[in-house]
Parts: sequence; C-alpha cells; structure tokens
Amino acid sequence: MRRLCAALVVAAGCGIGAQMTHAAAAGSCAALQYLAALNQADAALAAAPSRPSAAAAVLTGLVTADPSLQHTLTPIIRDVDASPPDTTDARASLDGLIQVLALPPGATCAVDSSSARAALNDVYRSRVFANLDQNSQPGWLGQILNWIDSLLNATGRTLGAAGSIALGSAVFLAALALAWWRLRGTLGSRVARAIEKQDDTGDDPAREWTLASRAAERGRYRDAIRHAFRSALLDAAWRGRLAVDASWTTRELLAAARGDADLVAALAPAAAMFDRAWYSGEPAGAEEWEVARARCEAVRSIARSRAPERAA
Repeated sequence: MRRLCAALVVAAGCGIGAQMTHAAAAGSCAALQYLAALNQADAALAAAPSRPSAAAAVLTGLVTADPSLQHTLTPIIRDVDASPPDTTDARASLDGLIQVLALPPGATCAVDSSSARAALNDVYRSRVFANLDQNSQPGWLGQILNWIDSLLNATGRTLGAAGSIALGSAVFLAALALAWWRLRGTLGSRVARAIEKQDDTGDDPAREWTLASRAAERGRYRDAIRHAFRSALLDAAWRGRLAVDASWTTRELLAAARGDADLVAALAPAAAMFDRAWYSGEPAGAEEWEVARARCEAVRSIARSRAPERAA
C-alpha cells in the first residue's frame, strides 16, 4: 500500500512541478527552490545516522508555505513521523519526485531563455525533421524506373519508335548491371550484417540496458542514450503500460501514452533527451548520458510500479 502511495505522490508531483515552474518563470524560482528542498529532505534521510526530524521539518515547511502541496507531501511526512520512521518508503517517494522533476545540469531562473528557445526551435526546423508528414520517397529501383519512363517519353518524341527502342534497351541493360552489382554486394555482406544486427537489436529491456551501460563505458554516449530509451519503452510495453510502434514519432508516442498521466510525466523528458542526442546533430557527452540515464530509469521504475490508471 505504501508503494502505491509513493507512485501516486510521483504523479501528483508532476502537476505541482508544472505549476511551480510557471511561477519560476515569473521570477520566484519556485521550481528550483522546491527541488532543492526535496533534495535537502532526502539527504537528511540518507545521512548516517538518519535525521527524520530534519526531513520532516523541511517537508512541513513546504506545506506551510504552500498548502496545495499537502496532498503530495503529507504521505511522506507520515512515513517520516512514524514510530519507527519508515525511511525506506519516504526516500522512495522523494527519489521518485526528484527524478520526475529533474532539471538539466546548470538549470537556473530569472534568466532570458529566448536564445535557448530559438536554438531548440532550430533543432526542429533542421533537415532531419523535414518532410515528416510527407510520403516516403521511392527506393533506388523506383527512382531508376521513373527516370527511364521520363527519358523514354522525351526521346520518343525526338527519335521516333526505333530510336526509343534502342535507347530503352541500353538503359534496361544498364539497370540490370546495376541491380546485379547491388545484389552481389548485399549477399557478400549478409553474414557481417546479421552479426551486427544480433548485437544491436532485441526486445529484452534488461539486455538493452546492459548494452547502454557498455556503450557508455566505451564513450559512445549517443548509442548509450538510444539503448537506454529503447529499454524504457520495452519495459513499458512488456508490462502493458504502453503499446509501441517502431514507426512512431516522439509526438505519436506521447499521444499513445496520454491516458497514463504518471507514465507521460516521466516519458516526456526522457523522449526529449533522446531526440536531442539522436536527431539534433550535436555531440552527446557523459553529462547528457547521466541525465538521460536518470530519466529512462524513472520511466522503467514507473512502468514496473503498478497497473496504469487511465484518465477518465
């Protein structure tokens, strides 16, 4: 029952975090202060020896300053004030809130964010995201056939029937030669590609998480973020929290999960980190990997916590 309360605390914290972030935009820095207070309470419980009274004082001060927080923080305060204090459940609830509301390294307030917003808009206006709503372009064989058709139509009017047949035959033979060359290269590298595919794909979330850790150890942080995000999605899919289609865009993925509020709250920042690492063209380093790892771990934790509660 306490685990269920902890999960509900995380979901409620998402809404409260959004409200406080709005207040921070007005100059109050409420979101950063709220996260700092949660970290202070968590540190008090993690100390040796544990200081539950100090943690309770911090949390009670938050509720006193903003009574709307009582629905989120009261269950944690009860755990801390229990005799003996239930520090395990209290820390689990605090850690869940901190992970869901985590801000990027160096986040601050009272700063003009227009340049950062412009940079983010430039990412989504880049060529990588161009023509997302357009039909897929034909393959190389389709392009060749289209070119042959247009060429025959043009030469048919110029050379007549005999010239068109001769030119068409030459182009057809060239296309056959190109197709044979491509097929030979495909067959020759089939074994190598099969080995690479076995090493890089799968539907086991634990194996994907292991691949993410290995990639991070080798300094391949971009691949590590991709494997970690894939592991989080597979965890959610395996436990019935989310139906995943490999062809979906990030927007479609979040739309499919919109009925599961706590999953969306954790999935959105993880997906944003994956999009930035995989599509922006900017290098991903150890700092980005640590942020992505924490966000993907939050998705995995929520996916395993309980059955989803769908919005009415």
